[in-house]
Amino acid sequence: MASGLAEELRFGFGENWADYVEQHFSEEKIEQSLAHLLDFLKRSDLRGLSFLDIGCGSGLHSLAAHKSGADPIFSFDYDENSVATTRKLCETVGRPESWVVEQGSVLDEAYMGQLPKADLVYSWGVLHHTGDMWKAVRNALIPVKPGGLFYIALYASEMYVDPPASHWIKIKKQYNQASNLKKRQMEWGYALHHTIIPELRSLRNPLKAMNAYRPRGMTYWTDVRDWLGGWPMEFAGLWETAEYVKRERGLDLVNVNTGEACTEFLFCDLEQSEDWRKIVAERELTPLEGPFKRGTGQSWVAELSELADQSDSSQTPQRSRLMLYEDGVPLGFWHALHDHIRVAGGGRFSHWGGRMLFSTTDNSDPNSNGRTYAYCTDY
Repeated sequence: MASGLAEELRFGFGENWADYVEQHFSEEKIEQSLAHLLDFLKRSDLRGLSFLDIGCGSGLHSLAAHKSGADPIFSFDYDENSVATTRKLCETVGRPESWVVEQGSVLDEAYMGQLPKADLVYSWGVLHHTGDMWKAVRNALIPVKPGGLFYIALYASEMYVDPPASHWIKIKKQYNQASNLKKRQMEWGYALHHTIIPELRSLRNPLKAMNAYRPRGMTYWTDVRDWLGGWPMEFAGLWETAEYVKRERGLDLVNVNTGEACTEFLFCDLEQSEDWRKIVAERELTPLEGPFKRGTGQSWVAELSELADQSDSSQTPQRSRLMLYEDGVPLGFWHALHDHIRVAGGGRFSHWGGRMLFSTTDNSDPNSNGRTYAYCTDY
């Protein structure tokens, strides 16, 4: 595993997850986790699939997979506390023989090689915290069955513009070196800057937003501590990751979601996956009509008034399912902050209030760069 400063400052993920399960675990959390999982996989359940959970953390997602019919399930984590917490959740469903929980490291190639092959290999927000991210990604691919699915979530560097990724590396080191009092101050400082002030500016109740925080069944403060404390830490480019997995294992990127703190990736071999071959083929692309109006900075504007009821808004910032394509390739960076589109461009876009605010991949003029732009309304 990681050594030196990374190991010395390693964040206690297991302690954070143990506290989460002790204080916040409920059937509602399972349902929220499962709904997110199935939505991204475009499935109604996981029946007929074997499930491998790399870095199982709280065990919540393994439990959700179990309740959705996945069988068998294999969960492992490097952190002993995470293993213990996952076993605790396993016990809530009678410790089924088909659900194995153990300690292990994704950086141990021999260990990964002896694991049972799985139809769905899942690792959410883990591989970038190992101290050797690309080795972790490569090893995580080992147990993917031929024709199987590879579902990972990593911190995409493109999502961090102001402040940049380097800022957060510095913050994470400071957090792990801080006293308990200083850590609480940093947590409230983060909440103030990233939630409380923005909500008040939008004339909304920040406490309501924090209490309603439900991504993947998590809670607001659990994720804040996980984000500030998550060390060791590396960032990965969205297309850098897609190209790496394609090169290492020949898998195609078939779904991506940049709406969460992590960017989610789903890979499979389209030649061997009839389900995803059909999903990709049925994604109907509608041309984005120009000429496009010049916005500020790197941004351009297209009118989509007919889709206003499906767009993001201040009340529903993650509602839109619209994916923008450039020359037939999905850009990936949906739900982008408008300031990031204007300042950094690079293919970031936002379907907001019946309009498309977007940038091109090389920040060129979409009216004259010779490329085509289209969108899919149900990505």
